[in-house]
Amino acid sequence: MKIWGLDISVIIVALVTAYIGYQFNHRAKKRETFLKELSVSYNEVYSLMYVELSLIEATEGKEEKIRLIDNFVQEYSGKNSKIRLLASSYLLEYFYNFLKIHLKYKQEENRINEHELFKMVTELFSMIEDEYWNAHDTIYEDHKQFISDTFTNPFFVIFANLFRVIYHLSVFAFWSSIIILYFTVAQLISPVEWFPVWWNIYYSITLVIISIAFFGFMMMFKEMIIKKNRRESKLVKSLKKKTKETILKYRRLLLGH
Repeated sequence: MKIWGLDISVIIVALVTAYIGYQFNHRAKKRETFLKELSVSYNEVYSLMYVELSLIEATEGKEEKIRLIDNFVQEYSGKNSKIRLLASSYLLEYFYNFLKIHLKYKQEENRINEHELFKMVTELFSMIEDEYWNAHDTIYEDHKQFISDTFTNPFFVIFANLFRVIYHLSVFAFWSSIIILYFTVAQLISPVEWFPVWWNIYYSITLVIISIAFFGFMMMFKEMIIKKNRRESKLVKSLKKKTKETILKYRRLLLGH
């Protein structure tokens, strides 16, 4: 089938290529803007709030804790406050609710309001801690890779760069095979003229299996080649801690302690 003298398959390939190119450039520009904004938030809000809230959480004396909270509120609730740089709308809303609870406590200092205030400080610290480390990991994501490349044999660096290209190709092949499978199934339900006659569901499923195997094979070597500057998640840390506690518990039982 032809349109304007051109085969429809050529037109489809051209359109898909143009769309992918547009999306790639669009996403690259958005990522660059995102990293700039994130760096500002990290340097001017997250890191400062993280340090101050850490100090408040580590303080045991009630009067000193209240004094630090008052200073914290005064710093981030004024006209010149940079609290607007918090990227998370939920976190920003939570901070404003925290200000209301603080005001409520200052108007009526009792145990109930005090408990609510301390609880919100703890929760705010937990959220800021996550934002801080996520921002840090994102900004310095390639730190380990750059350090590794600097002190690694140049030929291995070339191989690692080639591997990264092949890895991303495996990801592209996997999602492409899923899309092809979708259109193959759609073709069975509602046939169209431009779809290749020789292509069938068996070829599509085989392509998906091959792409999964290719992607899985590349994933095996990804962690050895591509170095990411990422810390352990809270879930992994919690599981390790619980596993260690369980092992120690059963060890004491076996030893009779």
